[in-house]
Amino acid sequence: MKEEYISSAKIYDPMLYFALNPIRLTVLEELSQHKDSAILDLCCGTGNQLKLLSKNGFKNLHCLDLSESMLRVAKKGEHSIEIYFEDATKTSFDDDTFDIVMLSFAIHEKNRETQEKMLGEAYRILKENGTILIVDFSFDEKTTKLGRIGIDFIERIAGGEHYLNFKKYIANDGLTSLIKADKFELVKDSRKAFNGVTISTYQKI
Repeated sequence: MKEEYISSAKIYDPMLYFALNPIRLTVLEELSQHKDSAILDLCCGTGNQLKLLSKNGFKNLHCLDLSESMLRVAKKGEHSIEIYFEDATKTSFDDDTFDIVMLSFAIHEKNRETQEKMLGEAYRILKENGTILIVDFSFDEKTTKLGRIGIDFIERIAGGEHYLNFKKYIANDGLTSLIKADKFELVKDSRKAFNGVTISTYQKI
């Protein structure tokens, strides 16, 4: 499988720190009452979201990715995060393993089939009444023009299939067309980045 992030893994966090940090802090606040929960970050990238949780007292943290370059960065530092080199569409975990599953900026860059498989896998490994927290782009009447331009510019730099999948994701109304009403119920959502990013929590039905 082609490694997509060899050149960007080391600069990903410094380059996007000011854009991502307010979002990561919001996720920390959203999960502040769940420090004892078993949490999995699907497609964790450099692992910085879980590292932030770890620094704030969360203990039962797990993450996975298929980018060895990103995982090398994730393994650095003082933390007790369990890190796995695995496919988010077909993990090795048993059914009903985690209290919370996170997907942060992971859905929009995948094709439709992969998006559906990732959400299906998240559902499978979530415990009954578990929570899925999704951070991703959302373009609608609330999104400012500046937000649209800025996000499109960043995604255009990523280029290739990534950008093509992003455009399709937006054209298909993002999460709206992916979340199955018979599997997940929306609990709360909030907006960041000029209302171009949605932080959504859903409960497994």
